[in-house]
Amino acid sequence: LDVRRGLRCPRTLWEMGQTGYPAVDAVMNQLRTEGWMHHLARHLAACFLTRGDLWVSWELGRDVFDKHLVDADWSINNFSWHWLSCSAFFHQYFRCYSL
Repeated sequence: LDVRRGLRCPRTLWEMGQTGYPAVDAVMNQLRTEGWMHHLARHLAACFLTRGDLWVSWELGRDVFDKHLVDADWSINNFSWHWLSCSAFFHQYFRCYSL
């Protein structure tokens, strides 16, 4: 991820779909333009932000999804971000995706 472009922060590049990773950029652009994305695309975006390349707190991703999703639900969104960032305590830790 080239953050030197205009000295923008990685989270902003992720939200605007300008990371340089085509799949991540496509799903983030879909989120911003349509207000929706497939659940596996949500997993891709969350894993990339929190554990894949950027190592940003899950709360920032949650806020972006709350802002753009037309089907945003506070409790589901928070739980999903906890789970996908591997921040939550649950018994099947081995089920988290790895990039």
